[in-house]
Parts: sequence; C-alpha cells; structure tokens
Amino acid sequence: MKEVTKGQIAAGVEAYLREDVELSASRRRERSWDFCFNHFQEHSDPTKVMELSCLHLGYYLASWGMLRGSTFLFRQTNVMHYRRVVEVIATHNATMRGCDVDAYRDTRKRQALEDAWRDIRLALLPDGGNSRILISKVMMGVWGCLPSFDTYFVRGFRGLGETKTEKVAFNRVSPRVLDLLAGFYERHAEEIDSVRHLHTTWDMSSGRPTGRPLTRAKILDIYGFHTAFAS
Repeated sequence: MKEVTKGQIAAGVEAYLREDVELSASRRRERSWDFCFNHFQEHSDPTKVMELSCLHLGYYLASWGMLRGSTFLFRQTNVMHYRRVVEVIATHNATMRGCDVDAYRDTRKRQALEDAWRDIRLALLPDGGNSRILISKVMMGVWGCLPSFDTYFVRGFRGLGETKTEKVAFNRVSPRVLDLLAGFYERHAEEIDSVRHLHTTWDMSSGRPTGRPLTRAKILDIYGFHTAFAS
C-alpha cells in the first residue's frame, strides 16, 4: 500500500464531517451512522427494544442508500424484516463488540467477523443477492467493525494499492483485504487513534458530541470515501 502523508487522514475526516456553524452538524445525513451506532452500543441485548432497534437499523440503511427502488429491501420488506437481523446481532454481540481494525490479524476475530457476516446475510437476504455493500454497512452501523465496502471506499483504497493484487483485493471482503487494512492502520496508528478521539459520535437527543470515540474502521471508512469522492 502507498504511503499517506502525515495529516492527510485527519484532513480527510475533517472535510467529510464538515462540522461548521452554518448548519447543525447533528442534522447532517452523515450522522445517521452515529445514531444507529450509539443505539446498538447502548443496548447489549437489542432484542429487548426490538421495535426501536429495527427502526434505527432500517432508517440508517435507508439514509445510506440501501433502500433504492430496485433493491429487495425497498420492494419486498418493511421494518418487521429487521427483527431477524436484530436477533442475529444480539447473538454475535459478545464476540463482535469492540472488534476493530487493530484485531484483524487475530484468527479468532477473523472467524467472528466471518460468522457474523454469514448470519446477517442469511437474515437480511434470505434469497441471496448482492451483499458486499449491504452487509458491510450493517456491520459498520451496529459494531463499527468494518468499513462500508461501497463504491467510493473501494475506489479510494484501491487507489492506494501498489500492485494489481492489492488493488483487486478491495473488490471483496476477504482475509487478504483485512491484512491490507490492518497494515494501513499499523503504519498510521498514531494519527488514526488521535482523530477517532477528536471526532466522537453525536447524540440524537441533545445534538451534541457523546464522548464515544469513532472506531478505527470508521476512520478508514471516512478516509477512503472522502479520498475517492473528492477526487
């Protein structure tokens, strides 16, 4: 992976979040992630507040473009569809909470990621279908453990690849791409860890920062997205 100039990650995150005084930052579409993430972090058993959990997850996915007109979720489901997904989330909470980029080289964490991915996919898309972007967005929204492997994130990090193998790796979520992301984090750990504590999540009720740090995967998600979107 190509080297990134010191300060570039912080600048990208700052530009993406656009925390200005002209429009309340808490009302921006980008903050849909914060509210979903906060909810699932504050409820170790989200099935106990099932309706609220379904609503948070469903609105976050809609806000982040996952309920477009041709999709299965848009055409064939309503909020009740997320009940099974919330049950799966509760099942995996013990192993997935706190899972982040710094643990991607750990064999047990990789297995936990794979297991959670499989079970969420089966619950959300029981008849199959394109799942890379959708499932990664769910896992980002609930645990903050994976970047959202959407078009812009993939393009941004593919551009950092130095070889064809590294570039192609970002087409799917695999052990190879987890290694690449872990290596990127390890080379820029000081900056990433500083930025994630500087830009915390926002609270839905108060419209103010919570003090809960962004995850490392969220920082990579923002940086990859902004790099591609701004180019």
